[in-house]
Amino acid sequence: MNKLKVVLILAFQAMILTAVTLFCVVPFSCKLTEEGIVFVGGDYNAPVIETVDVIDDRTVCINFSEGVKISSVVVSKMVEDISDSMEHSSTVDISPSLAAACGEYGTVNASTIVSEDGTRVTFAMEEACEIGESYEIYGVVEDKTGNTLSFCVPFIGYNSRLPKVIMTEILVKYGTGTVKKETVYRNEFVELLALTDGNLAGIEIVSGSDGENKKYEIPPVEVTAGEVILVHLRTTGEGCISETDDLNEATAPHSCQNVLDLWSENTAACLNDKNDVIILRNGPENKIVDAFMYAEEAATEWKKGALTFAEAACEAGIYETADITEACSSKGVSPLQSFQRKNANELKTAALDGTLEEYPVKNSAEFWKVASAKPGEL
Repeated sequence: MNKLKVVLILAFQAMILTAVTLFCVVPFSCKLTEEGIVFVGGDYNAPVIETVDVIDDRTVCINFSEGVKISSVVVSKMVEDISDSMEHSSTVDISPSLAAACGEYGTVNASTIVSEDGTRVTFAMEEACEIGESYEIYGVVEDKTGNTLSFCVPFIGYNSRLPKVIMTEILVKYGTGTVKKETVYRNEFVELLALTDGNLAGIEIVSGSDGENKKYEIPPVEVTAGEVILVHLRTTGEGCISETDDLNEATAPHSCQNVLDLWSENTAACLNDKNDVIILRNGPENKIVDAFMYAEEAATEWKKGALTFAEAACEAGIYETADITEACSSKGVSPLQSFQRKNANELKTAALDGTLEEYPVKNSAEFWKVASAKPGEL
C-alpha cells in the first residue's frame, strides 16, 4: 500500500511538472469563470509592416502582415534638427524627435482608408506633399486579438514632374595632379542633359561595379529643357560645393562655371576604370531612363553586377543586347579623358524643337568617344 501511495504521488508530481512546462512554452491566456480558471489559446504576435508605397503626391499606402484597425495616426513634415534629433527625454516630456513624429511640428491633414481585409491602409493627404521633402507617418494599429504596433514610417514627397534626362559625359577614372605646387583632385563625374522641364528629385545614378550602396540620389532641383547638370560622384579636395543659387560656387577641378554642380558625399573610389555599366534611374518607379556600357576591348564577359545592369538596360530598350561587345571601348580613359556622347547636341535640338521621337533614347557604342574632358560644354 505504501508503494502504491509513493507511485501515485510521483505520478501526480509528474503531471504538475508537465503542466508547468506546457504553461511556459505554449502560447495561451486564461480567464476566470464560475467553474474556475480556463486556459485559452491565442495570437500574441503584433502585426508588422511589409511594404510602404508612395502612390502620388497625396497618397501613401502601408501594407501590414495581417488585418488591422487604426488606433491613432499623425502625418507630419520632418523638421531638420528636430525630427532627426538624437536627444532622449529624461523627464516626463517626450523627446524632440518623437514630438515631431506625433505632429507637434507641422502636422499634415490626412484621412485614412482601410482595405476590406484590413491589411492595407491608405493615407490620403488634403494637400500635395512637397517634391523631395521628407515626411513621416506616426501611428498605432491593432489586430483582431488586441496586439498593437506603434510605428514611425518616413517617406519622401512624390515627384510628379520628373524631366526626361540623359547622360552626355562621364569621367570614370579618379586622379590627382599638381597645380602651382598644390595637389588637386580630379573626381569622377556624370554630366546630365535635361531634355524637358521638371524636378530631378528621385533620379538616381548607380553602376554595376558599385552596387546600390553607392548610388547617388539627386536632390530636389528644378531644371529647364536644354540645361546641363554636373553630378560629381566623389568629394575630395577643396571647392567641392553643391550649388543652389550661385552656379559659380564650386571651384574644384571638373566643376564648371554657370552650370549646376552637385556633389556626392562619397569620398571612396567609385565606378570601374575599365569595365562597367552605369544607369540613370527613376528611383520611385525603379525604371531605367538611360544607360551607358563601357569595357576593355579584350574583355569577353561582364562581371556579375555589371551583367545585371547590362541586362536591365537591354530590357529597357536602351541597348540592343546586353553583350559586352555592345560596350564603348574604354581605351584612353584617364583623369583627364572622359567618355562623351557625340549626338548630345542633336538630341538637345530635337528636345527643344519638339521632334524628339523616343524616350528612353536608344544607345550604342557608335554614339560615344573618348576625348579630353570638357564638363558643361556638351
